[in-house]
Amino acid sequence: MQMKFCPECGRPLAGRRVERHVRPVCSQEAGGCGFIDYGRFSLGVGGLVIDIDRKTGERRVLLIQRNQEPNRGGWTLPGGFVDFDESVDAAVVREVAEETGLQCRVIGLVGFRNRADPDVNTSYAVFLLEAVGGELASKPNEEIAQCGFYTLSQVQEMPRLAPLSRTAAVAALTAELHVLRPITVPGLGDRPPFTFFVGSDQTTQS
Repeated sequence: MQMKFCPECGRPLAGRRVERHVRPVCSQEAGGCGFIDYGRFSLGVGGLVIDIDRKTGERRVLLIQRNQEPNRGGWTLPGGFVDFDESVDAAVVREVAEETGLQCRVIGLVGFRNRADPDVNTSYAVFLLEAVGGELASKPNEEIAQCGFYTLSQVQEMPRLAPLSRTAAVAALTAELHVLRPITVPGLGDRPPFTFFVGSDQTTQS
């Protein structure tokens, strides 16, 4: 849904062609501030946390069952939305900790999905994580009904597991993932350094 009023100065927005599209603009010619509504965008993250079952030696993946809409009762990778003031790697560590109780570190980026819907352009990045502390939550909360580690056969048979989460989990459990690993790159001029995820020929390690 497009804006009708400028979020900067409150004036009505008027349609004007900007690059390829007619966009709501706060016209400077009419005394406005020049704001342009480029549409709504969101960035989500999901965390793939893999462990080894001590009894069977099988690889397992961490999944959560949602306790609120949308898709209440459905299963998915732990994760959520990136806040405006944090990086994607910080967001996925935070979200996994909030939802499961596990403290993790980022190993690398393993998947990316983008979808341009009529009202909002959404992107979702999947990271491979390593659990380094914390304790897996054992009680439900407002967001999460339950969480746990599941084997490949359990993942393949799990009802209401989100298709993207199932695809990522199966790939991780069958060692088919390729990891873009984080490196630190200096910022331009006086801007701070940032994390850049770059490809390598190493496959997923557990």
